[in-house]
Amino acid sequence: MRNLPKIHSYQSAQSFRHFEHYDNPRQETGTRKLNVAKVDAYIYHYGWVRPPQLMRNKNKALDSVHWGKAKAEKHYGAVPDYFDYGPLSRLKKFTETHPAVMQERIARFDWEDKLQYSGKPNPGRQPHKHERLGIRLLSLVEKITGPIGTFKNYKLLKR
Repeated sequence: MRNLPKIHSYQSAQSFRHFEHYDNPRQETGTRKLNVAKVDAYIYHYGWVRPPQLMRNKNKALDSVHWGKAKAEKHYGAVPDYFDYGPLSRLKKFTETHPAVMQERIARFDWEDKLQYSGKPNPGRQPHKHERLGIRLLSLVEKITGPIGTFKNYKLLKR
């Protein structure tokens, strides 16, 4: 990613866009998709690697932006004061070396007892999107076919 003033996070950091005119960074008009090249590189996303209390705070803040503050306050007033990651048994365990920039955070990991590595979800917990049957079936199909109907906020350059 080029660190240029005209490149900005787009739609809750779903991707990035380029400003045609940098006079009003909040407007969506006047932005364009980035031209990108396919590279042999991995992106490690640590946005969900937070203690349950901090993860709940992050989600509440994002939901306030997307749903409005009143709806988010009502929702979070009725759920536990920590984020429940749910059963993790279906996730592949990361066995590689973490990037150097993450070493300190990984060393501070002291909330493993808050994670559920096996068993059924806690009763009353709303399933995460990726736990729903339709999403699980789509994920299975996409392992074979590649992404289906995915929003692409970029233009892939030909080699």
